[in-house]
Amino acid sequence: MECSWCQIFFSREVTIIELLAPWRIPEKELCPQCAQRFTVIDWQSCCPTCGKKDTISCSDCLFWAKTCPMIHLQHRALFAYDQGMKEWIHEYKLMGNYQLRETFAAAIRQKINNFDYDCLIPIPLSAERYQERGFNQVTAVLDAGGVKSKEWLDKVVDTAPQAQRSRKQRLEEVQPFAVKPEATVEIKNKKLLLIDDVYTTGRTLYHAAEALQTFGPQSIRSFSFAR
Repeated sequence: MECSWCQIFFSREVTIIELLAPWRIPEKELCPQCAQRFTVIDWQSCCPTCGKKDTISCSDCLFWAKTCPMIHLQHRALFAYDQGMKEWIHEYKLMGNYQLRETFAAAIRQKINNFDYDCLIPIPLSAERYQERGFNQVTAVLDAGGVKSKEWLDKVVDTAPQAQRSRKQRLEEVQPFAVKPEATVEIKNKKLLLIDDVYTTGRTLYHAAEALQTFGPQSIRSFSFAR
């Protein structure tokens, strides 16, 4: 089997389920060495509001409770945003290594299945950023995992990459999202699940939730690859 991160071939034992259903055997997955570079977040011990690893409550959650009291995302993430994940994000997102979209596709699909939702909505890129990168890093992973989503948001304001902005600048960012006209009647009473690559301050996801909240969804939750 080929490692989905380092592309080195390795062997592993086939599970009973895979033996009975060989079509479930992935073409690629992390080799044991690469898997050690990433820290899976335990959802039982993370912050119940934002999903931060090994946290009961945090300053981010207190800030958003005051700033957006009507929105309750109950965010969850797959991995901690530590060195291993930062290296993967840099190579995939900033360096444009499109092949890496498959690295966590199966794991992300499995985690998404734990949510009760009607519509999965990825965070969009601005037209300028999409032209520059050539792909949306979130929808590319969803497509690789065979996960259906609804692109109901447009990013109408182009913003600088987060790495180029301070925390204060991120939190003061103006609303960059707009709901697509054809989606406004579809949102009412729906359970929405937002998905992004990384949750840092939460500003992006709360902006997206604010835009969607206007049209009366039943609930909005969120998920990211890393927190």
